[in-house]
Amino acid sequence: MKSIGMKGSHRRGRIMLSLAMVTAMAGVGVSAGIAGAAGKKPPLVVGAILPFTGTKSILSAWGTHGTTVGIYEVNHNGGVMGQMLTAKYADDSADSVDVLPAFRKVMLNHPTFIVGPFSPTIEGVIKQFQPNNVVDFMVGGLASLDNMNQPYVFRTTLSDSGESLAMAQYAISKGYKTASLMFDNSANSQGFVPPLLKAFKALGGKILANVTLTPGQSSYSSELTQAFAGHPQVVFDSMDTQTAATLFSDGQQLGYMNVPWIGDDLQSAPQGSYAKSFGPTASTDLIAALPSTPTTADGAYNHFLADYQSVYRTTSILPTTYNFYDSVVIASLAMTMAKSTNPKVWVKDVTMVSNPPGTTCGTYAGCVALLKKGKKINYNGAGGNDDFNKHHNVFSGIQMVGFDANLNNVTRAYITPAQLAAVVAKGG
Repeated sequence: MKSIGMKGSHRRGRIMLSLAMVTAMAGVGVSAGIAGAAGKKPPLVVGAILPFTGTKSILSAWGTHGTTVGIYEVNHNGGVMGQMLTAKYADDSADSVDVLPAFRKVMLNHPTFIVGPFSPTIEGVIKQFQPNNVVDFMVGGLASLDNMNQPYVFRTTLSDSGESLAMAQYAISKGYKTASLMFDNSANSQGFVPPLLKAFKALGGKILANVTLTPGQSSYSSELTQAFAGHPQVVFDSMDTQTAATLFSDGQQLGYMNVPWIGDDLQSAPQGSYAKSFGPTASTDLIAALPSTPTTADGAYNHFLADYQSVYRTTSILPTTYNFYDSVVIASLAMTMAKSTNPKVWVKDVTMVSNPPGTTCGTYAGCVALLKKGKKINYNGAGGNDDFNKHHNVFSGIQMVGFDANLNNVTRAYITPAQLAAVVAKGG
């Protein structure tokens, strides 16, 4: 069913969508001007399927910011063989009912490739990309995609199964041996639970309660009472923003917000709704697992920050923006290597430009220069090495981020790929 049901909510949703579109296109407008000034070839369309409305509309800004900055990077360095990029957006409301119409809307613009959707809706369209001759770069950790076999689909973020390992490892490293789980009943949130249970137990932890939340309730007092009955040292969680606002408010009244809560990347946004809803102890007790390995190798991450600053006048970046950015850059490099904008031709070159062996490079201009010299490249992106395995997934480390008194991000720890592998070796 729809995420927004009342007429007033629909109007607010349309207003939110319009504002989000204006924000997104503010950055793209610069690049579109370059395309017009060039007066040569029509722009190549980057389609984007994102949730501008609904309970996970927070994700739309993550997607539009990353896509816009990626387009900025490519267009300000000559485009793709002289053709500029431009973005066309569609709203899927993070709803499986709305994602197919959103896909069809984007396809009317004849995109060369698509970024998104996020985990809540990718399975609704994952089989549509190859038949429609369009390459997709999805962002999200849905564990069911760990062994996907989709030639036209690539994932530039770590799986939720890896994120779960990091959450468990971090908790144990801090001495937290007893835990309760509070995850909503969505497929995306529930995907964390099995690997988290397995990893925490393998590391010597004990699960006291595993509470499944129904989104949109007016109170979660009974669920909180169940979760805290055994006095857990830590709580693992994942839920939408509306559910979090209610649950955290109830938790404050019941005195349950003075233990660490470790959640997924949804609650990692600086000055975001999760941190604000958590209350005064957010700076000490709210932690989020953020999949990425920001690297300064070949200047990739710092160059991304410079681009972000140019477009949005801030270096306080939103989560996963670097994954969208990398997706745009990788697609553009693959087209450049193939000397073709036909997805049937360049899809095979996605792994050729992003995987070893090859000369490493971290900026679009630097990578293009190497390609023009006939060099085999290995793009190391802003979010990590972007080395795709046979299932078109990447593997990275995890930042465990917290918040300062102003709710800006503070890195609490970094869980390396080797540490994640060690958890698996112990049976996690």
